[in-house]
Amino acid sequence: MGDVKICRRCGSKTASMDRFCGECGFDTLAASNQVQPVQVQPPAAPPPNVHQNQAGPPAAPPQPPVGSGSGSRNALIIMIAVLAIVFLGGGGLYWWFSREEGPTQVASPSVEKNTAQTSTQAPASSTPASQTPEVPAAAEVDLSRASTYLSEPGIKCTFFVNYPDGTAGVVERVSARVVPAEAVRVSEVETGVDMGEAFGHGFHYVERPDGTYYIMDQTPMEIFPVLKNNLYVGQTWDYQDEFGKITWTVVDMGVDLKLDFTTFEDCLLVKEDNQAAEFQSVTYYAPGRGIVRVRNLAGSSDYYKMTAYTRIDEAQAAGIVKKWSPNHADIRDDRTQY
Repeated sequence: MGDVKICRRCGSKTASMDRFCGECGFDTLAASNQVQPVQVQPPAAPPPNVHQNQAGPPAAPPQPPVGSGSGSRNALIIMIAVLAIVFLGGGGLYWWFSREEGPTQVASPSVEKNTAQTSTQAPASSTPASQTPEVPAAAEVDLSRASTYLSEPGIKCTFFVNYPDGTAGVVERVSARVVPAEAVRVSEVETGVDMGEAFGHGFHYVERPDGTYYIMDQTPMEIFPVLKNNLYVGQTWDYQDEFGKITWTVVDMGVDLKLDFTTFEDCLLVKEDNQAAEFQSVTYYAPGRGIVRVRNLAGSSDYYKMTAYTRIDEAQAAGIVKKWSPNHADIRDDRTQY
């Protein structure tokens, strides 16, 4: 045992020729008053402002190992800290990526019909509560509002036309926003070719508190009603001028219209009785698409029927609308009219 000595700091056995302890690194040749056992005790409490910002007990700053006992305790503290960081970091990443999954999950058909089932689609922690009010907005459509049935900007549609006056053929309708006035929600042009010559005419749709109206680009100072708000089956409205009276009546709502190329859901059906022209028809309006079909009152033939539609670049659509709407810059909602 002559070649072994005991470390005065940690009590470990050390070879006599070794100056430093192999366990704690203590200088065995140093004076005895250099041993500071208090180093294994927790440091003095941090200043009050630091302590108050801690979520839990203040952690000691990193220290070099001072013995087998304190070394094990420090290793345990470090391990717990690392695991906590990994857990919290992993949870944060999971929340960050899963927060984008909330709208996708609730957009499924089963949840659109019953938004109360949203909480069963995913764990509560996967979707932040602050995002839940945004979920049902895309699924809900107010079928009682007239503006619901306006065409969205950037849509190009093809129609087959066969009116009683003998007009027949194919026309295209393009929608865009070209009028800066906020009340003018969307503008449309209908174009075609007649005897080798292209033609077109524009319409501008205005939203008012009681419904939607349209202004023909050729007569920018006149405005006419299209649909009224608070729509319901049996609702009527009319328009009277020097040529006669036109009466509109809502005959059905929420109808799914199946055409050759697609199905339009939640269509609004409006009967038009044009006494001046002695003409009656039923018009189908689809949400976001505008008029998609016009039939005779008996339902035996189509006057106006959509056969295709596609989305195009909004700048391209605006260029087409402006080309056939030379008065678009002068369009406004003059509330003294009608």
